[in-house]
Amino acid sequence: KYACFCKEQVDEKLYAITKSKEKIEKLDAKIEKLSAEITSLDGEISDLGKEIDGLTEKMKVAKEKRTGEHAIFVENLADVDGAISACDRALESLKTSKSDLGGKVELEALAQIQAVARTILGTDLAIVVAQPGKAHEYKYHANDIIATIEALQKKFTQKKNELEQEEFDTNSDFEKRQLNFANEKKFAEKEKMEKEQLAEMKREQKAATEADRSQEISEKNADQSFMDVL
Repeated sequence: KYACFCKEQVDEKLYAITKSKEKIEKLDAKIEKLSAEITSLDGEISDLGKEIDGLTEKMKVAKEKRTGEHAIFVENLADVDGAISACDRALESLKTSKSDLGGKVELEALAQIQAVARTILGTDLAIVVAQPGKAHEYKYHANDIIATIEALQKKFTQKKNELEQEEFDTNSDFEKRQLNFANEKKFAEKEKMEKEQLAEMKREQKAATEADRSQEISEKNADQSFMDVL
């Protein structure tokens, strides 16, 4: 009877050990698969982090560039507005006096018009005037100067319109690019968060599987120790 009992115990333990080995192999395969998936996800998460940082930097650089462009626009617009204002002052004075050019106000206004025409329009004002207190080398009738200034005033106004339209178009393009960058960043952040959650879930699965494996090994070793005693 004892021999029969021992044989039954041996058979049960051998069967249990065999099953344990099979289970451990499956658990090892699962752990290996989870480890590979976690490694892959970690790589993807890292790449997404770099993509997000890159998009953030692009948005920052674009913003700085746009700020510089807008500052130039404001400066150029101020120059053109100043030229238009100078034209208004000179025209008002000339139309009121209808006399030859020579007053200090007219000279100062025309000096500003000449400077801005050179920088904004890339042309020189074809009017020769003397500085206040100096003798005139050339004199122009007021009507001739009025016509010249009015023509320039139209050019300045046209230039102002062009500057404002260019600023509008440039800012619109900037806002579209920033919106695209922001959307790309938003999608990348969402994908990164989802992958981080998935990676965390797989880490938990791996930890649970490793715990099952350790428990199964303990049980197998206990069965083997029991067999060694028999």
